[in-house]
Amino acid sequence: MHNILVVDDELSIRESFNLILDGKYKVLTAASGEGALKTVTDTKVDLTFLDIRMPGMNGLETLKRLKELDPKLEVVMVTAVNDMQKASEAIKLGARDYLIKPFDINAVLKMSENILRRLELSAELGKKTAHLVGQSDKLKELNQQIDNLAHKSTPVLLLGEVGTEKGTISRIIHQKSPRATRPYAAIDLSPTLSAALIKIKLFGQGGGTTVAELDKSLGLIEQARGGTLFINNIELLPKDLLLSLQNIEARLIGATTQPTFTTELSEAFPVDRLLIPALRERAVDIPLIIKKLLDEYSQLYGRGYKKISKETEETLSNYPWPGNFSQLRAVIARLALTQSAEQIENSALPLDMLLRGTFNAEGTDYLSAFDRAYARTVYEETGHNRETTAQLLEVTPSFLSNLL
Repeated sequence: MHNILVVDDELSIRESFNLILDGKYKVLTAASGEGALKTVTDTKVDLTFLDIRMPGMNGLETLKRLKELDPKLEVVMVTAVNDMQKASEAIKLGARDYLIKPFDINAVLKMSENILRRLELSAELGKKTAHLVGQSDKLKELNQQIDNLAHKSTPVLLLGEVGTEKGTISRIIHQKSPRATRPYAAIDLSPTLSAALIKIKLFGQGGGTTVAELDKSLGLIEQARGGTLFINNIELLPKDLLLSLQNIEARLIGATTQPTFTTELSEAFPVDRLLIPALRERAVDIPLIIKKLLDEYSQLYGRGYKKISKETEETLSNYPWPGNFSQLRAVIARLALTQSAEQIENSALPLDMLLRGTFNAEGTDYLSAFDRAYARTVYEETGHNRETTAQLLEVTPSFLSNLL
């Protein structure tokens, strides 16, 4: 049963949500932002209904703190009509949606059902064995390198442009290794995470008497004992914490877009490097990737199976994809969600993709190639969810702010 947290300083509102949702879901309540943070720290919460206007820590500040604790937590803001500007700001900070008081019972139930169903489908897709799609020579070479690394125990540094499936590759290395039956744990670092919070996430905070509390208090290093620990954007890890990873009982796989970080990491411990090719270097794989993504998103959104026209396939195959797989995934997700026709035509593609005729000649500088129009497109497609947009594009939140 899913856990839904209702955060509102008014008892009547908390009781109303409880009457609507109780029985279908386990309903947790908090009368303040501070109470909400404690609940999310102590208990796994899937969805939060959060009031914007509260004494003390207001809804927007609470939202920021909740997203720091659990970036994947779904949050719906509860607002009055005259607070719509703040609701819009909350969407920019990562809220999934907003609900206007007085709210309709059926609207609450439908919104909850839709959000939690998407979570379930995403979890189901995530449980599938990780693999890279394609038949290009570049991919065959990459798969051979992955096989070679999988049976070693030394730390690995994945190097590649933004969006080059580093997380997927780390899972493949784990699944093909002798540690495959042991745990896999992962963390995405960002500048918004303080050194203290990163330390808690990695090393835990101790305490806990019940099994659930004990699991919650364990850090990722302990959770990954005997298995694999993946740290994305590892260059953001404070130096003292990096050095403390020398003797952990898990295999470390780090990922970065910054080749110069190899030297700094090598000073801490020996490391194997794996260079991941950009999507444009294996464009022959794009039609197969598109088919896989269309299948997945058609199932996720329940909109029926879709195919893509030859002309559209050629357009997508010839596009340089500065955001690599993550950008392609975002575009296909949008097409699967918004297109009602069974066959997707060129006219359905983002305008900037159709108009864009040139790309950085060297094809090496992602920052100079990335256009703001695409970042805004992805931002809109994720419901103005900054955290999700940053993850899809594999950029830091601060860099995303510059783009938007």
